[in-house]
Amino acid sequence: MLALALREAVTNIVRHARATTCTLRFVTENGLRRLLVEDNGQPSEAHALREGNGLRGMRERVESIGGQLLLQSDRGTRLQITLPLRVEPA
Repeated sequence: MLALALREAVTNIVRHARATTCTLRFVTENGLRRLLVEDNGQPSEAHALREGNGLRGMRERVESIGGQLLLQSDRGTRLQITLPLRVEPA
């Protein structure tokens, strides 16, 4: 799940953000795995107002296994995905 999310996030940065830096961090604590992707790019107004298909699909996949996706676009963009380390069977 995180590999797909990381690929989508980096694709968005390369295609849309006009960023000069991108930082990736993986954190594991308290039974959760967190992926943070931050860039110093310029989010477009259209991007800030709606999620495209890639982000919407990413959010749906993350939430389907009990995770959370947070997206902030003020100075650059910050994407945070938090997933439980163990997913309980449905």
